Amino acid sequence: MRILLQLALILGISFAGELLHRYVGVPIPGNIIGMLLMLILLCLKIVKLDHIKEVSNFFLKHLAFFFLPPSIGIMAAGEEVMSQWPLLMFLCVALTIVTMAATGWTVQLLSRNKRENPTTNHQPSRL
Repeated sequence: MRILLQLALILGISFAGELLHRYVGVPIPGNIIGMLLMLILLCLKIVKLDHIKEVSNFFLKHLAFFFLPPSIGIMAAGEEVMSQWPLLMFLCVALTIVTMAATGWTVQLLSRNKRENPTTNHQPSRL
C-alpha cells in the first residue's frame, strides 16, 4: 500500500506540472515543470525523501527501460536521423565539452567556497 501512495504522490506532482503547462500556458514542458515542483517540494521539506524513496529507487534501478520508447522512435526515423548525422555529431561533441566545462567550473567554485567558509567539521565515515 505504501508503494502505491508513493507512486500516486509522484504521478500527482507530474500531473500538476502538466496542468500548469496546459492551462497556465507556461512555455516549459509539463514533465519538466513536474520535476521542478518535486525539487521545490523536497527542498522546502513539504515532501520528505522517505515519502517517495522506494518508488524513486525502483525508477532509478530500471532507468534504462524507460529509454526504450525514445530509442525505438529514433530507429523508426532512421533515414531522417542519418541525413542529419554531421549536425548531430557536432552537437554531441560540443555539448559534451560544454557539460564537462560547466561541471569543472561548478566543482572548482564549490571547493573554493568550502575552503573559504568551513562551517562544519566533517569527519570521514568509516565503513
